[in-house]
Amino acid sequence: MTGTTCGAGNAVVDTPVVDTPVVDAVAAVGPATVEAAPAAPVGPEAPHEEPAGATGRRERAALAACLLAGFATLFDSAAITYATPTVSASLGGGTAGVQWLLASFSLTFGLGLAPAGRLGDAYGRRGLFALGMGLFVAGGLASALAPGIEVLIGARLLQGLGAGVISAQVLGAIQDLFRGPRRLRALGLYTGAGALAALLGPLGAGLALGALPPELAWRAVLALPVPIGAAALVLGLRGLPRTEPRPDGRRAGPRLDLDLPAVALLAVVVVLLTLPVVETGMARPLALALALACLPAVAALALWERSYGRGGRLPLFARELVRSPGFLAGNAVALLWFGANLSVTSVVTIHLLQVSSLTPLLLAAVLAPAALARLGSSLLSGRVFAALGPRAVLLGLGVQTALLALLALLAPGLGAGALTAAVAATQVGIGLCGGIIEPPLRVVTLSFATGRTHGVAASFLQLTQRLSATYLIALTTGILLGASATASGAGLGAALGVCALASGLALLASLHPALRRWGR
Repeated sequence: MTGTTCGAGNAVVDTPVVDTPVVDAVAAVGPATVEAAPAAPVGPEAPHEEPAGATGRRERAALAACLLAGFATLFDSAAITYATPTVSASLGGGTAGVQWLLASFSLTFGLGLAPAGRLGDAYGRRGLFALGMGLFVAGGLASALAPGIEVLIGARLLQGLGAGVISAQVLGAIQDLFRGPRRLRALGLYTGAGALAALLGPLGAGLALGALPPELAWRAVLALPVPIGAAALVLGLRGLPRTEPRPDGRRAGPRLDLDLPAVALLAVVVVLLTLPVVETGMARPLALALALACLPAVAALALWERSYGRGGRLPLFARELVRSPGFLAGNAVALLWFGANLSVTSVVTIHLLQVSSLTPLLLAAVLAPAALARLGSSLLSGRVFAALGPRAVLLGLGVQTALLALLALLAPGLGAGALTAAVAATQVGIGLCGGIIEPPLRVVTLSFATGRTHGVAASFLQLTQRLSATYLIALTTGILLGASATASGAGLGAALGVCALASGLALLASLHPALRRWGR
């Protein structure tokens, strides 16, 4: 089961959160049916005994491919924010261009997760992994060579789709190939790869931006993940197992329920909500019309899902999940928390790059302790969860919301130096909270999924988090930069206020009775 994407400073890492301490804690205080990762799909699986010889080499190559793939996608997410001011100066596009540049990747990442996961379950991981990595590498190259902001945003959409396809296969491949303690070790290595990307992405971006002319620097930043992705592709083709055909010539696999119309309708709803936020110069009647158009789109989505499920198929919004108060409450907490954290990382990085005297490399170094704090606290999350149960999430969200609200109040009146120090300290605190919040939140939320919906629930959780990030990143960067595309203290305070509000709403959602009763 995966977490979330990594950003500079306070890293929000799109990594597995099933580590031994958390599993032990769940066994101690939670239901016996908890399964935090997608159920192993139908299809070829590795032997349960320890691998030897050629099998061991293939499994090591497959794991290396998964680790490199995760590192490449998370490195990209961590580095891109540092390049946005230079991109804007080079290609133009104003505030709307920055908003779409940061939000586009999350949009297609989320939308690609569910169908890609189901395709991987049915037809095997190898081909889907290669497809996703091919899209990611092609999108990275197109981004680095983009002649204009529109082409760059389109390339980021393509790259995000590739990252979504990759993410769905990586965790599925680990589920397929490893069992017991070996699976936990593999997931732990993947967590480490995400944490390393959260540290090295900003530092790599800072080095490129400081060493190269501006016109070349941002292109180099966007190209940095490409060779890593290419290496992961080669390893994946060598190590990931093929899906064996059945005697009748068809490939083994379950009945395929992609539910692409639901994915398309959901994309329409998100875009309709996001457009008025991005296009700040839009006439009010048109903005209102777009907002109102969401209502029939949501109604059409609900009707379609009901019809799709009646035929015995598994819809995107699986009935068992949308009727589970605990899953819905946990999902609400996760998407609000995730969107708030990614937005905080984006707005403070852009603001400090514009107003402080720090170079991108120095700023990355200043914010690096936040990523280390999050990694360290995640190692202790199992013990905290064993002692407090779901109250660990409540505690972490309470502290995070207070820190964000305090920074939002102080930011407009602080000078550049004092603001940098305040942001660095706050990000360390948010990083500590994130490491405590994320693992138990995902374990608890996914424990409400039934047997046939374990994998669907994990994909759905990531999907809603990504779409939340799309909207909140667009909203907060627009507030920060305003019509002039220039950061201001007042804009930062208002943007951080939105993040604090989202975190506060996550805190309120965590008080839902189904979550508070969990494990009793």
